[in-house]
Amino acid sequence: MLMVAMNGFLAVAAFLSLALAVPKSPLSPKCPIILDGRIPKDTPVSTFDTDASPFDPKYTKGQNLTWSQIIKYPRVAPSKFDDEVNARPIEVTINDQSLFASGGTNVQYGFRRAGLLLGNGSDASNTGIRTFHWSIRQDPSRKLNLTHEYMLVWHEANDFASNQWSLNAGILLEQDKPKDTNGSTTGLDKSLWKILDRKNNVIWTGLIDLYGWENFGILMDHEKNWQLTNVSTIQVFYSKGYYPLQSVTKSISNDNSGGGQFQIGVLKKPTETESVVFDGFQEAGIDEGQIYGGIFVENSAQDCISGSEFQSHI
Repeated sequence: MLMVAMNGFLAVAAFLSLALAVPKSPLSPKCPIILDGRIPKDTPVSTFDTDASPFDPKYTKGQNLTWSQIIKYPRVAPSKFDDEVNARPIEVTINDQSLFASGGTNVQYGFRRAGLLLGNGSDASNTGIRTFHWSIRQDPSRKLNLTHEYMLVWHEANDFASNQWSLNAGILLEQDKPKDTNGSTTGLDKSLWKILDRKNNVIWTGLIDLYGWENFGILMDHEKNWQLTNVSTIQVFYSKGYYPLQSVTKSISNDNSGGGQFQIGVLKKPTETESVVFDGFQEAGIDEGQIYGGIFVENSAQDCISGSEFQSHI
């Protein structure tokens, strides 16, 4: 009898040891979802060319390219918020033909760009307290040329004259210096992520991880009451791999007015440029991309931010 009990004890101990050794699965979103851009694993890439896509099938891309030509399905592990909903990573790519024509006629020769649009500019993501989530990782076979400035993820205002915020990389152009100071951001290390506010102030930087997933959340408060402030604000959350999101900035005053769209992709700016949009140098033979996952927007009322230090508050 003693031997049986001992064997049972050892079996339980072994099970507990194994359970502790297995990493916890990624946290799925627990807050109300406003917009969901996560792609089920069985989705054919041709879906991105149709209204069945969660993203706008028409914008923003080269005139003669389809999304099914632009989007790739990389062979990497799912991101933090993809695995439990059976979603897959996607890669947005650019090449020499990634020339967008604004209004169908004004070709933006300065840029090479492809940006997936989530939302229509007047949807519920433009009200209340919302957190914009995405995960991003690098493709060693489609590296960015960080001597250029890139916008990878941004919230573009409906008048197309500014962004409420953006995630940038590379060497920032002098034309993109902060709007309310005489300072310059061109000296920032090209290997850093830079998050910019509406006035192009750099509110956070972090070293780009070349080998794994990085998770971001941008909290936009349209109600002007986040943490008892009286102005509209943004706040940045960040983590790596499957770790919980952590706040890496405080709530920062920001002009969130004007509505806009959540854009995820690659916008490569030129060097040697005056207008930025319509002129400048882009090398030939471009084949670059960024891998994305965990794209969604949630309602962050009542301190609700999925997969973060605040999730336990709900």
